[in-house]
Amino acid sequence: MKFFKDYKIEIVVLFSLICLYFVTRFYSILSLPIFTDEAIYIRWAQIAKQDANWRFISLTDGKQPMFVWVAMVVMRFVDDPLLAGRLVSVGAGFFTLIGMYFLGKELFRDNKIGLLSSALYVVFPMSLVYDRMALYDSLVGTFAVWSLFFIVQLVRKVRLDTALILGMTVGAGVLTK
Repeated sequence: MKFFKDYKIEIVVLFSLICLYFVTRFYSILSLPIFTDEAIYIRWAQIAKQDANWRFISLTDGKQPMFVWVAMVVMRFVDDPLLAGRLVSVGAGFFTLIGMYFLGKELFRDNKIGLLSSALYVVFPMSLVYDRMALYDSLVGTFAVWSLFFIVQLVRKVRLDTALILGMTVGAGVLTK
């Protein structure tokens, strides 16, 4: 309970930013016309979902498979393929928002800077567009932010667990782009 008293303002601001994030990303998410690359990636996910032999179908075009794999999993729960693909980007953007908070807090040792960096991410025009489209870019941004966070932590204090998590994050980033 002491934690909530000490960080009441930060919790309220972060919760408000999260709500604002989801409102701005989900508002008319299907009103955007489907983009050519979105259609390709969604079709790959549909094929990979139906036939396990085609889980690496994106490699035929020189693209890494992580986005297709995540979209394939989401398609098991969401019937609309376009919405499923776009939900992957919204989820990736959410993890980027959280990562921006922790990265700003870690770099500057200040909660307010973390909140400011998260707030800037919510209103940043590129993230407003790409977090609503079924493209690789949101997922790439997520792994880039978290990799940078773990690099900063590893530079400050060398620890094996941090190095292992950094390796997994970079590996997932390589599987993405």
